[in-house]
Amino acid sequence: MPSGLRHGRASMPEYRDPVQWRSLLYVPANRDRFVRSAASSAADAVILDLEDAIPESHKTTAREALSEAVTTLRGSTASVLVRVNRPWGLMIRDLEAAVEAGVDAVVVPKSDDPAVIRTVDEALTEMESDALHEPISLIPLIETVQGVRRADAVVAASDRVIAASTGIGDLSLDLGASPNSPAIEQAFVEVVQAARACGRTPLGLAGLIVSYQDHEAFRSLAARSKAMGSRGASCIHPSQVSALNEVFGPSTEDLEQARRLVAGYEDAARDGRGSIMLDGTFIDNANYQHARHLLIRHGEQ
Repeated sequence: MPSGLRHGRASMPEYRDPVQWRSLLYVPANRDRFVRSAASSAADAVILDLEDAIPESHKTTAREALSEAVTTLRGSTASVLVRVNRPWGLMIRDLEAAVEAGVDAVVVPKSDDPAVIRTVDEALTEMESDALHEPISLIPLIETVQGVRRADAVVAASDRVIAASTGIGDLSLDLGASPNSPAIEQAFVEVVQAARACGRTPLGLAGLIVSYQDHEAFRSLAARSKAMGSRGASCIHPSQVSALNEVFGPSTEDLEQARRLVAGYEDAARDGRGSIMLDGTFIDNANYQHARHLLIRHGEQ
């Protein structure tokens, strides 16, 4: 489970993603049936939602249901996160409930200013003074134009930040652009770059699929987002989890090829050579680093 920040190193060869979440499944915190379904899913993380999935009139009851929902999810292998509300009056109460429930991380919506992340950090530090669990990590959800323009500062605002994601729906409204436009993809890449530059894990999708039943389009979007640097993404239905796990996770063939490449390159390096030929392909240090990072992300280095 994540706790605090697993810093990436300054040099590229030692970069490690702080978290290894291929799939993050959103479920309303107050819907016990959905929570139990999430616990039996293959999602790497479950995000208990107190924000968009909860009507205003049910915010209090959802918050009160958080501890029971976390207990239910602790029977699975998934990390447990909570997305809090952005207005401070609601957020402080949500954070108190998150600390009491012992979640692994908090998703902070509308993270458009580094001061927001610093304030959440300070609030959690005070609330956790008597907590028995490890410090709660933070994931800024950047979903405004202002947040994108300040992404570097937002992601670097606290050592609790382990990842960052782009909220495409709200961002497209704020930007006045189509959710699947080049403008949105550009903003997505900026957030990915901000996360990588600070040694955090970039998460999210570079567009929006309205229907969760359109599995082909969802898988295609996930693959495109991975190609842009994302390491994992969220979804709203258990049926989408397998697509994310497959797209963001390496195949058996990918891992075997990476092992062969790393072993061959390191043998050559011991002989003073900086490149090799592998299966008719020229392999240099850049290929080696890419393969090594793949193995690191999956616990093999």
